[in-house]
Amino acid sequence: MPDSIPEFYKESIDISELSALRSRARGDASVCLEVAALAWYMRHEKKTFLEDILELHASLATRPSLLPGGWSHRMTLIAAEIIRLNQAPDDSLELYETARRGFAQLSDYVGLGDVCLSLADLHLMCGRMAEANAQSQDALDFYRKAGDPRREALALARMAYQSQYGNASSALEHWAGIITDDFGADNPAAAMYAKGYQGGIAFQFGRFPQAIKALTEAFDLALTLHANWLAVQLANSIGAAYANLFDLPTAMEWKEKSYSIASSVGWPLALGISLASLAETTTSLKDFDRAQSYFDQATLYLERFHSSRRHVIFYNAHGNLLLQIGQEEKALGLFDRAQKVAGQLEQDDIRLSSRISKALALHRLARSDDARELALSTCHEAAEAKRPYLEIRALQALAEIQRADAGPCLEQSIATLQRAVSVGDRLDGFVIQSDLLSELARDYEAIGEYQTALHYERRARDSWQRNFDQQNGARILAMQVRFDTARAKADAEHHRELARSEAARAATLDEANQILERLGQVGQEITARLDYEGVFKTIYGHITELMPADFLSIGLVDEDRQIVDVRYRVEDGRRLDPRLVALSADSLVARCARENREILSCAQDGRPPAQVPGTRAMHTVLVRPLTIGDRVLGIISVQSDQADAYGTRERRIFRTLCAYSAIALSNAETYDQLERAVGDLREALHRLVQQEKMAALGQLVAGVAHEVNTPLGVTLSAISLLHDNIRALQESLGNGGLTRSNLTEHLQTGLELSSLAQRNVVRASDMIRSFKEVAVDRGSDDRRVFDLGDYLREIANLMKAKLTGSGSQISLDIDLIQMDTYPGALAQTITNLLANIADHAYGPDRAGPVRVKAREINGDKVEIIIADEGEGMAADVQAHVFDPFFTTNRAAGHMGLGLHVAYNQVTQRLGGSIHIQSQPGNGTTATIVIPRELPRFGRPRAVYPVEASVVTTVPIR
Repeated sequence: MPDSIPEFYKESIDISELSALRSRARGDASVCLEVAALAWYMRHEKKTFLEDILELHASLATRPSLLPGGWSHRMTLIAAEIIRLNQAPDDSLELYETARRGFAQLSDYVGLGDVCLSLADLHLMCGRMAEANAQSQDALDFYRKAGDPRREALALARMAYQSQYGNASSALEHWAGIITDDFGADNPAAAMYAKGYQGGIAFQFGRFPQAIKALTEAFDLALTLHANWLAVQLANSIGAAYANLFDLPTAMEWKEKSYSIASSVGWPLALGISLASLAETTTSLKDFDRAQSYFDQATLYLERFHSSRRHVIFYNAHGNLLLQIGQEEKALGLFDRAQKVAGQLEQDDIRLSSRISKALALHRLARSDDARELALSTCHEAAEAKRPYLEIRALQALAEIQRADAGPCLEQSIATLQRAVSVGDRLDGFVIQSDLLSELARDYEAIGEYQTALHYERRARDSWQRNFDQQNGARILAMQVRFDTARAKADAEHHRELARSEAARAATLDEANQILERLGQVGQEITARLDYEGVFKTIYGHITELMPADFLSIGLVDEDRQIVDVRYRVEDGRRLDPRLVALSADSLVARCARENREILSCAQDGRPPAQVPGTRAMHTVLVRPLTIGDRVLGIISVQSDQADAYGTRERRIFRTLCAYSAIALSNAETYDQLERAVGDLREALHRLVQQEKMAALGQLVAGVAHEVNTPLGVTLSAISLLHDNIRALQESLGNGGLTRSNLTEHLQTGLELSSLAQRNVVRASDMIRSFKEVAVDRGSDDRRVFDLGDYLREIANLMKAKLTGSGSQISLDIDLIQMDTYPGALAQTITNLLANIADHAYGPDRAGPVRVKAREINGDKVEIIIADEGEGMAADVQAHVFDPFFTTNRAAGHMGLGLHVAYNQVTQRLGGSIHIQSQPGNGTTATIVIPRELPRFGRPRAVYPVEASVVTTVPIR
């Protein structure tokens, strides 16, 4: 899609696209816009393309909605440009005005500026300098209003270019600080006109080498930008500059270039100008017949264009040729026309030149009086206009006329020629032509003044020598200019080629960097997947983006089964069923896996490689093994229906992707194995933890059994004694020996025994109830509200037997605290810590205290401290107390999971923290900090930060 505002000129336009696009621009707005943009850049191109553009303009005129914004008005402007160049310029004025009105309605200042700049060209073609300057100024104002700096620079350069046709000194002074050597360095269109201006000014001042250099640069830019109208004019100017350096062959070459361009575009005015310029140079070469032919052809094109400076020059040049071949009447008519147009243009230099030539024509037609009068008046006008070169020419023509009329009396012609010599001598650096001096010498010789004649003959010879030397110098200079220009052009082309090569290299490097960056991202994405299916889909997605892959398959090598398990197959985006390929098979997949090498197979004689059953035939197949070290994990096969689809670039990309894919498949395989191992480990750990829980519960049961055994024994003894007492009472009652005192004794004894049994039964019942509550909590995941003191006392009672059995005494110091948490997790933690003290704190011959403290801290947390004064732990032991399966007494059957389970329950279930402080011989203190009330939502978090001095480990690694 082209930009909404196109450039005025543009490089690198493929003109062959227009016809093809135009056939599609029937109702497609996007294509119409593309065609319109191409037509704009080709408006100065070949006539065949212009006919296509005019036809498109006519068809779009009935459907303006197909072109957005000002593009329909730009198409009108394009049509105006085509008519201007192919017909009479003024025939296009109505279309220019239509385009102007359209752009004005849209307040499209760029469009308005483009109309004005095109109209400036029209007026310049017609010789209307004032109007051309006004339009260029309007264009500049519009571009400034639009805020378009590139077009503003173009308008400035265009105005400077126009100014060379006026007063060169004034133009140079006006543009000196604006049009510099680097003007338009990043704007080829502006640079083109700027170089044209610099070359034109140098030409006006006679600095022809500088003119050729600048004009040649402008010409090259014009060709690049398809500015063919300007290219025709520049080629003619370059030819004229070479002619002024007396290098007429090179001048002809350039003028033939101008004619070649004019012929390709077919513009009448361009053809006429080019032919006229060729005729002038051919005349200088004295090839009068060829020159007359060129003038005759030029006349056919220029008849309808007769109001510009170039036409006056054409008339004068053609008239001078006719004078030289004796066709004075025809010449006179051309001089009259030239004089009239020059007067209308108010350009005195070409008007005076026409009058001089006309005077000579009148003289040769024997109209001496008219000739003399015209020559005299021309001499006076040239002197008054301060044009000494024209004055000298006019005086020389007047002397010729006077000489023919006076017969042997030559005083008038001598006086006139003396005046011409005097004017020439006053000009600094001017060399009077030798023919003028020779005429004066002959006139003096005719009247017998031989000394004076010899003087002027010597001056004539010196003048001829100086002119000869100047011409030779100019020719040498022209050769140097040609050489310098050719070298500069070659250097420029070399630099352009280097720039293109560097740009291509940069583009290649950029593409390579992008591919590398992309491959890096792809590698990260592929290797991040740890499941086979995810790896397969990721590989497929990226391969199809980076290279042709109408079919892709990924297989895993199974060494045990001697097969390639092709699990993933996709053709044209459609998933196919998996298939198994024997490693011994002759297929490309089996060979690739078996031989551990990349295989590329292409169609031969139009026959595709071996076809996989159930898939369509492909023209190119690329298979590569996926290896880690020397081990082949699998293969990847890509196929394309394009012939020779996989070149060096694609194969490098494929190899990189295969390397990443091999790593990803290895990771997936390892992850699969790891998952199975972790699953087995988790199951084993779960069983061990359950065993540890049951072991801890067994310890509680043993403690309960020990504690309950005493009250039950007392109860049994009391009941036995009570039974014996009742039997004795029954016997006394049966044999009649029962007395009141005896009855009272038996009753008192029975009451005491029953009370003793009752107390011990209640005691056993309380112990069983506590065990039941703790056992139920440990087997349940429910949370509830409970009193921390009562709960810890119940746990202490249950563990008392295990502790007191070794002689240790347990003491409780617990604040009144209501907890809302998981009692089972807390019970297991306290039980495991107390069991650890019973097993490890004191030696077999040593007992000591066990203290349990609990207090509320910071309002929402509870701190539980369990301490002993036992043997303590060394630093290396303390560092691993929470590690799973770490124990210092494995011989006694301990598994090393007690404190590990306690750590997990505190940190994960109760949302708290636990840390151990211990030193050898100074006992051990376990500090637990947990929330008094667990949050109702979300996972519990640790609320007690682990201090730097506390050593803990993660629960499972």
